[in-house]
Amino acid sequence: MIPRIKNNPRWGFVSGRISVLEGRLQPREFFLNLIAQEHLEDLVPHMQDTFLRDHISPGTVWADFSDLCDRFFYEMTLSIKEECPSSIPADLFLLGGDYLNLKSALTGSSEFPFHFGLLTQEKLLTVSHGDYADIPPALRESEAGFAGEAGEIDPAILDIILDGAYLRNLLAMADDLGSELVTAYIHDRVLSYIVIILWRALRQQQSLRHYQQYLLPLGDFNHVVTELSGMSNVDNWPPVVGGVVGDILFESLELLSESEQIPGFELRVANYLTRIARDGKIQTAGPERVFAFLAGVQVEVQNLKLVMNGRLNRIDQTLLRQRLRECYV
Repeated sequence: MIPRIKNNPRWGFVSGRISVLEGRLQPREFFLNLIAQEHLEDLVPHMQDTFLRDHISPGTVWADFSDLCDRFFYEMTLSIKEECPSSIPADLFLLGGDYLNLKSALTGSSEFPFHFGLLTQEKLLTVSHGDYADIPPALRESEAGFAGEAGEIDPAILDIILDGAYLRNLLAMADDLGSELVTAYIHDRVLSYIVIILWRALRQQQSLRHYQQYLLPLGDFNHVVTELSGMSNVDNWPPVVGGVVGDILFESLELLSESEQIPGFELRVANYLTRIARDGKIQTAGPERVFAFLAGVQVEVQNLKLVMNGRLNRIDQTLLRQRLRECYV
C-alpha cells in the first residue's frame, strides 16, 4: 500500500461529494450480469443503475454509446475539477484528449475530435495556423527539437514526439501535486506506456531507434527507452523494465499466446493501477481521494463501453468476461 499523506481540510468539500458519488460505482458482478443478458434490449434498464442514467433517453442511438460515455466522463471530470483546490488530479485525466487534439492542430486541421481540457479551442486553432507559441512546454523539451510548419511534419515522427511530450507532462504534473499515491500510479502508468508503444512498434517492424531519438527525454525512464530500443527480443525486456510492471511483462510473455500478449499486458497493468488507486479511498480529504475516484469512474466507463459495444458487435460473452477490467469497488 502507498503511504497516504496527511488529511487536508481544503479538500474536504469535494471529498465529501465523492463519498456520496462512490456509492453509485458498480462492482464486477454488475458487468457480468450485463454480459449474461440474453437480448440487447435487456441491458437498457440496467443502465439506470449507473452514472449514465441521466445521459440515456428513449431515443439514444446505441451505435454512439462510446461518445456518450466519453462525454459523461469529461463532464464529470470538469464538475469535480471546479471544486478542487488544485486542478491537477482532474487535469491528469483530461490531458490525453488535449494531446490528441494537438496532433490535429499540428497537422493543420481545425477539426478537433476530442473534448477540450487544458488546451482551449482558441489555442489549438492558433497552432493549426502555424503559431506554436501556445504549445505545451513538454513538447518543446523533445531532444530532437520541434521544427517545421503545421501540416508538414512526418506523421509517424509526430506521433512519437507527442507521446514523449504527453508522458513528460504527466510526470511533471504528478510531481507538482506532491502525492505519493498519484506519483506511484503515474510512474508505473508511464513505464507501462513505454513498454506498450515500443512493443507494438517492434511487432510492426519499425525501427526502435526512432523512439530513442524522438521520445526522450523522460527523466528516470531514459535508460529504459535506450536499453529496450537496442533489444529486438522482448523476452529480455522484463529485467530492464523492473518492478511490478516488469513482473507483469514477464507473466504476460510466459502465460499468453503471442496474439494475446500485448492486450493481456495492458489489462494486467490496468488492474494493477486500479489496485493502487483504491488506496486513495482511505484518504478522508485530499487529492488522492479525487484522483482515485476519477480513476475508478474511468474504469467503469471503459467496462461499460466494452460490454455494450461487445454486445452490439456480437462478441463472444466469454471473451467479454476475460476483457473486463478490475473494478474500483
